[in-house]
Amino acid sequence: MPPRASSSKTTIIAGILAGLLAAGLVAFYLHQQSAPHTGNGPGASASTAAQEQNARAIDALMALPEIKAWSAHIEKASGGRAHGAVMETSPETRPVDGVACYQLSFFESTPDAAHRWESFVVSPDGKRILVDDIVTGELISLEQWRKDNAPMQRIVTQ
Repeated sequence: MPPRASSSKTTIIAGILAGLLAAGLVAFYLHQQSAPHTGNGPGASASTAAQEQNARAIDALMALPEIKAWSAHIEKASGGRAHGAVMETSPETRPVDGVACYQLSFFESTPDAAHRWESFVVSPDGKRILVDDIVTGELISLEQWRKDNAPMQRIVTQ
């Protein structure tokens, strides 16, 4: 019987692959945000408007006190080796009450991997933010999420 690879090798390889995937996602996202807009046709202006709405949704999410606190905690706890990041988790919008909303998640980005902390659905104007329970697929309000999950306690217990 041939010898099996040790579980630590498997873990290291999985970590490297996850890190490469996370780096690729971040690079793609940054490229999409910084890509120059060419063309003067209607498609170019629609694309610009969609990118502005996407940026507005991300800014609204990043302004949440939980996201700010989580980011600060990650930076401090890791000595600056890890960072908090908000990224679009699906290029497809998700309809909520007839509005096409952006699917965003908050990640802890380490040199080896990206770890999702929470997923959100945000309206294009950034005024409506819902928490996406990825297990049940249900959307809950920020108020209900804060009441049920006490997200600020997450950084106290880590």
